[in-house]
Amino acid sequence: MNNSQNVDFYFGITENKIYICFFDNEKSRLKNTVNFELPGGLNSNLNFKLITTLLKENIRKLEKDLGFFLNNGYISIKSKTYQNILFSVKDIYDERKLDKEVIIKLVKGAMQEFYNSEKNLTILHVIINKYVVDDKVYNIFPEWKKFKKIVLEIELICLNKNLINKLTKLFNECKIDVKKIISHDYAKKFLNENKDDTLCLSAYKIINGANQSEVILIENTEEKHSLFDRIFNFFD
Repeated sequence: MNNSQNVDFYFGITENKIYICFFDNEKSRLKNTVNFELPGGLNSNLNFKLITTLLKENIRKLEKDLGFFLNNGYISIKSKTYQNILFSVKDIYDERKLDKEVIIKLVKGAMQEFYNSEKNLTILHVIINKYVVDDKVYNIFPEWKKFKKIVLEIELICLNKNLINKLTKLFNECKIDVKKIISHDYAKKFLNENKDDTLCLSAYKIINGANQSEVILIENTEEKHSLFDRIFNFFD
């Protein structure tokens, strides 16, 4: 079997079921391929080995049917641990032009402040809801505007850290590189009227830029545990 360059995989995870879907980039179509029940639910530590075995079996079955290996994918999860937390952060200068470095500094500061006080949650999404530049409000980034004071209104979308660690371990056991974990409770807001039983369609929309106000966080694979090793790929 070969690796496919034209397919993106999505795993939709509820408390008692996993859906494996793929997006065919050539045909621009999202397909539901496999789904199976989670005995005892995802939150049961006693069933972790059984869930791992079931996931491996279904991945191998899908690989055989498609004729190529499944090496990575995106996870969309629906969880009762969902929380959205609002932050306001500001900075003051003598005067300078507004660029991405100013925004990166403020977003990093907000995330660091959050993690200093919150040990049980993991940030999955960062959204800049509003820019207040010299007391004037902007909904989109006013790049290169001269300013002295800036305030960002930031929304952090979070899930329980133990749950995220469990998911990461589960997919590591199955030799799947997780590109990103998406909160379905956040992503479903961008579905419009579309049905999304698999949780994968909304995730696809988020990955492809449905919310232009979201800061895309890319982990440094060599130093995964350091906040300041993250790359903020927001303006590219």
